Amino acid sequence: MVQSLWPPPARVRALKRHLIESLRDMREARHPERLVQKRGEHPEGFAAEVVRAGCTQCRGNCCRGGGDHAYLDDRTMARVRAENPDLEAGAIIALYARSVAAEGYEGSCLFHGRFGCTLAQPLRAELCNAYYCNGLRDFLRMKPLPEKVEVVASRKGVVRRASVGV
Repeated sequence: MVQSLWPPPARVRALKRHLIESLRDMREARHPERLVQKRGEHPEGFAAEVVRAGCTQCRGNCCRGGGDHAYLDDRTMARVRAENPDLEAGAIIALYARSVAAEGYEGSCLFHGRFGCTLAQPLRAELCNAYYCNGLRDFLRMKPLPEKVEVVASRKGVVRRASVGV
């Protein structure tokens, strides 16, 4: 259910505290450059549209564990710092705070918005970038990809559908 008072200020404060701790952990690491996780490849074009439709219709049950931390950690911060060397810690924290979903779901990740994740892929934890539910993973493995897909997702007895493609 979409929560009406969103984002809750206490959750945004918790996110900021978590980011400060993650940045501190990264800075205190002996070899912070070794923390940088390479981002995997992500679907593009039609495949990306299907993934977005699937996550939107599902309403992100897998996002529930993201809570106030969105799986962000020192490894994510090391990658974000390496890819954005001109950004100071405060600017990185502000970037994340501005990306919190304007409308979100109670009990889910702060970035879990009505149409999926509101956090740009380069800022997400690699766990979030690499995870696909079984249905989307099976779709992405199809060769060749179909030209049209009917996405069907069910949660708590409610079935949602979306058509993607020609």
